Amino acid sequence: MKPILTLLPLIAALLALPEMASAQFPGANRQQQQGQQQGLDQLDVLLDTFDVFYFYADNPNLEIPFSDTTLDDFFRQYDPTRRRRLDYRQLGILGSAHEPIVFEVPERRGFDIGQHQYDLYMTNGDQLKYYRLEKPVSIFAHTIGSEQADSYTKADFSRNFANGLNYTLDYDRITQFGENTQYPNQNVRNTTFNNGLWFQHPNNRYEAFFSVAANTIQMEDNGGVWEEPALGGEFSSPSAAEVLLGDARTRHSHREVSYTHYYRFGGGQDSIKGTRRAYTIAHKARFQNSLYKYADAYNPAVDSFYNRFPTFLIDPRGARFYLRHRQYENEFKLATFKLRGEGRDEAVQQRDLLEVGAVHTLHQLVQTNGDSTLNNLFLTGRYRLNPSERLLIDLRGHLGLLANAGDYRVSGDLFFDFKKLGQLELRGVSQLYSPTLMQHRMYLSERQLYRNNFDKTLSTTLQGKYILPGIQFSAEARYHLLNNFIYFGTDGLPQQTGVPISIGQLIVEKNFNLFWNLHFDNLFALQQSSQEVLRLPTFFGKHSFYYAGKWFRVLDVKLGVDLRYNEAFRANYYNPITGQFQLQDEQTIPFYPAADAFFLMKVTRFRAFFKWENGTAAFLDDYFYQTALYPYHRAVFRIGINWRFLD
Repeated sequence: MKPILTLLPLIAALLALPEMASAQFPGANRQQQQGQQQGLDQLDVLLDTFDVFYFYADNPNLEIPFSDTTLDDFFRQYDPTRRRRLDYRQLGILGSAHEPIVFEVPERRGFDIGQHQYDLYMTNGDQLKYYRLEKPVSIFAHTIGSEQADSYTKADFSRNFANGLNYTLDYDRITQFGENTQYPNQNVRNTTFNNGLWFQHPNNRYEAFFSVAANTIQMEDNGGVWEEPALGGEFSSPSAAEVLLGDARTRHSHREVSYTHYYRFGGGQDSIKGTRRAYTIAHKARFQNSLYKYADAYNPAVDSFYNRFPTFLIDPRGARFYLRHRQYENEFKLATFKLRGEGRDEAVQQRDLLEVGAVHTLHQLVQTNGDSTLNNLFLTGRYRLNPSERLLIDLRGHLGLLANAGDYRVSGDLFFDFKKLGQLELRGVSQLYSPTLMQHRMYLSERQLYRNNFDKTLSTTLQGKYILPGIQFSAEARYHLLNNFIYFGTDGLPQQTGVPISIGQLIVEKNFNLFWNLHFDNLFALQQSSQEVLRLPTFFGKHSFYYAGKWFRVLDVKLGVDLRYNEAFRANYYNPITGQFQLQDEQTIPFYPAADAFFLMKVTRFRAFFKWENGTAAFLDDYFYQTALYPYHRAVFRIGINWRFLD
């Protein structure tokens, strides 16, 4: 109860505020702004007269309106594995390894280590948001669990300085050190700290982006639970569980420095022909230094992991994995485009874009067995046509040379708005990519554990989505075809199947606006794999039933329940030594309807949520699993705040 008591004075103060007027927040759309100004009994405040837009350094001429003031679904879903349309499954604790529940083909270009189990918790230079704004913006968010040692903090800041300079900061910290709500040897500390500088010359011809990104993942790995605590008994606490590894640690460290700059010719406005065509020359230099470490001290009396996977006990002292990966990258691009929407209060968009380029990357690997170096060279291209909000065509591609000769990826996206008849989205992707390093070879405790000579994987994806915004309905069909698919078998070692694998998927969404401010939002996904080596739940669903309204003429609230579930199936197991999800035949995870009760509130720029997570555990004598041998915590309470500051 300590977290609740901590926030009670703050909540009471907010509810006791004089009835205040809603400001026209930067980044809110026009309809939202009008709704926020309709409080008849609220005092007038100075309205913000500007909007906020964000973009990325790889294309500064494609802006997105920024909005972070609503009580949308993503606000209460603070966990990155759930803060998305289609959830990822993880190991039962915030910040742990994850993989998609609904199958997705990874996007690949060139050499890849193959350690992507923590991607959702990291932000590199290409993912850093830059903001076009007039006043400084700061956003602070913090969530805390049933114990103060369980927390998630996010902070974003951006402001302009003199001489065309803008500074952006992005900070994330996940800390899970609870003693009574998590299983033994499961502590987490993940940190992201990114800084970006954006310089724009007064004549708008030259602009540059400099970023420094630091991502650190620190995990305790228990290898899963082999004996669950007895429910309702004296030793029912998760800390009483028996785990497979008692002293295992993982650390991933990524440090990146990048500099991207553009020189622009042409553009501007013509009094007769309108916007003139622009041309740019772009260059990006990037250096990344990554460290991957895993270690455990083997204790036969405690560690049951090696009884299941004896292949990994190469050294009686335990397992040690060490890899340092350095990348030196240079990319050059030539582009031509026409702009629309260069006004002060509207997002910059491109009517069209034609871009060609080349990117060279030098990879250096440092391991205890010796160093190695390889070169990647890729030719890239993109064509984008967006003459209006009703039509978008986006074609992309790359072709590999040198060490990855023959690798390629081509993709095409089409969006068309039929107005009252709905919207259509089509997508096609074909790619040929080489095995990752973890699929090719692995050195453990200074000895070679395995080495393979796999063929390249060819994947093809076709998908279409039809949307009817008027009735809040969408239906999406996807088809994937995989040739030479590589997976990790029940022994934890990589294997390749020569049999083609097809995956069919159907995703349906429908939201209902019921009586008395009641809402019922639904997403349901069906999927089927043709081969047993790719094990997927046949169905996955998530639903939200809630009340949304305004209290005391100033307090926006939502009160309801989130429900998620998937079919009982033989889910993958996460192997902490390889950092991969692998097949297993020990456990079929049961069908489990996991319910979260929530209350959300918003007063001007302040938001808060209160969640009772996995409340189902209070009524069912069973554990919630999404990954084999890794149960979720029992019912816990979590609260969170989000506060946006201007100036």
